Amino acid sequence: MKRFLMIGVAGMGGALCRYFVGMGVGVFWGADFPLGTLIVNLSGCFVLGFFTTYLFRLTILNTDLVIAIGTGFLGAYTTFSTFSLETVRLFESGEAMLAVTYLGISFLGGNLLAWLGFTLGERRFVRKREATKEGDL
Repeated sequence: MKRFLMIGVAGMGGALCRYFVGMGVGVFWGADFPLGTLIVNLSGCFVLGFFTTYLFRLTILNTDLVIAIGTGFLGAYTTFSTFSLETVRLFESGEAMLAVTYLGISFLGGNLLAWLGFTLGERRFVRKREATKEGDL
């Protein structure tokens, strides 16, 4: 039961962060291009890539907390359904080039940032493990 509650609370936090990022970007950018969703999804790809290779592998973190961050917060923060709807809306409104651009940036950027987060997380984890070994000598 505790795990479900933690996931729910973290999910609420992720959803609120997504909402505030979208609203904040919308104030400055406007509604022609879904930049808020793009920022949220790209940053979520990076953070999840980093977390899965660094923070989630640390034995000091409680398993329930790890699941709450990954599934709850990041699951609610990122949004494939909104991305899909916004892409369809761009196509429907005759903005095919914007839609294709959005698809390309989302796919390529998301995968690149997930890889970058994974790589940086792995390097950080290895450095921390090596520093711990050196400290034990």
